[in-house]
Amino acid sequence: MANNVIEELRVQAREAKEPSISPVPSIRLGGVDPLGLRQINFDLMDQVLPGLNNVARHIRPFMVVTWAWRRAIAIAQGSGRASVAVDAQLRDFVDRIEVIYVWSQLLRDPNADLPGREVIGPILKARQYSFGGEAWKKRREIRENSTSLMAAINYGPGLRSMGWLTRHPENPKVMEPAAWANLALDALDRALGDDLDHDAFSSFGKVMVKEDEVLRWGKAWALEKYTKSEQRIFTEALFGSRSEQLRRLGVELAIAASPTSSNVAAVRRRMAGLPSRLRVPDTKLATVANWRRVQCRQLFRLCLETVFFWVTLQLRDGPMSSQRLVSRFMNQTTGARKFATTAKWVGHHYDESPGPVGLLQQVESALQGDVGQYAPAVMQGLAFCLMGGFQDGAVIERHDRLPLKRARSEFEQRLDTKPFEFMRHVLESWVFAQHTYWSIGRGLADARARGKTILRLKVVLEDGGWTLTPGVASGSFPQPTADRLRTALSLAHECGFIDQVEI
Repeated sequence: MANNVIEELRVQAREAKEPSISPVPSIRLGGVDPLGLRQINFDLMDQVLPGLNNVARHIRPFMVVTWAWRRAIAIAQGSGRASVAVDAQLRDFVDRIEVIYVWSQLLRDPNADLPGREVIGPILKARQYSFGGEAWKKRREIRENSTSLMAAINYGPGLRSMGWLTRHPENPKVMEPAAWANLALDALDRALGDDLDHDAFSSFGKVMVKEDEVLRWGKAWALEKYTKSEQRIFTEALFGSRSEQLRRLGVELAIAASPTSSNVAAVRRRMAGLPSRLRVPDTKLATVANWRRVQCRQLFRLCLETVFFWVTLQLRDGPMSSQRLVSRFMNQTTGARKFATTAKWVGHHYDESPGPVGLLQQVESALQGDVGQYAPAVMQGLAFCLMGGFQDGAVIERHDRLPLKRARSEFEQRLDTKPFEFMRHVLESWVFAQHTYWSIGRGLADARARGKTILRLKVVLEDGGWTLTPGVASGSFPQPTADRLRTALSLAHECGFIDQVEI
């Protein structure tokens, strides 16, 4: 970002004919984690559903990528050459198969649940595509870390964590397919039949593929079409004998919570302990406790991000001091003047009956309504997080990520203070300080790595009080971090263990 802005100023200086006020630099605003709280969410999720993410929800892409690597290695071994080029041949082949697969499914269904629709858009409009040359090389580069099925944000982590692919010991860019997956991969061979002899599936180098061919292949390896052998072998990797214990227990708990409904929100509530009446064996009590920690952390983070969003809306009318912001927030809650101590005021908002998931939904509902509804929902959520029964888990939570243990300690130190002073601490320490620390820290990290050039800092302190950073209209709209449950339920459904998943 800094280099871009400086270059803009240099251009303006070279072109200037006389003294003038420089226009505001074109700085790109962004940042989805304004307070730096989300990493703990991910760490806690790893105690329940490790190896999963919120994208890799279908069996067939796991199979296609693993099959592509098996096919690429077989072609290399059958070529008789002493060596092959890893990127120009092996990975090029796998990328080709990925693109053909996504292309084929988007032709069948434009809304297919697969990444890469935008990047593959030009191919969809064409009636054929040449996999080779500079255009294909550039498309591969664009896809690598974003829309590739093997990218870290898509199916890549699951492919490796479940053991479908492992890195070659001598060349980490080469992935070796699991031998135990061969029966499932053989099903793809049979599905494609004689088409396996097509250059797209049988050779390295430049290949021309036509739309009518892709349409035919799309039916053979359809996203929603998987064989019994694929289901059986995937089950073993997901939560069977080949699964790590934490994921096995987590997926089993999700299935146990889905006997009458596979609605994601309903399952989320049942898995999180009280007020749910779901009965589980002793072996899964720790899993329930870990899932409850995930939801409590979700609630705490959403409450603080809602406070931050609320602040940005107040600052639209101009700078405000901490005192004015705290007074306005407390006036929108209940009991602000009735209780003399923080303990009694926060206790007034405490209600454990909805449970963490119910309170999370209350905050989400408040965010859909008038801004005056934010504060009461936030205070109920914070009260639950600060006063409810809470046990430390196995995750070591970084102090600067504001773990609940730290927040509860700071709350307990202020039990006898006035509610206004506690709320001021929440605003200045838990919201503004966190936002400034993480916005600047991430910006510096990006600059050192020559990464993203975005401005994350939304609020700054000036002589007149807190004010929005120039160009900022409001903070990011708060949303809970997706917790991988939809992925677990979707995969369990495709393995044949639960009914259709309802979002």
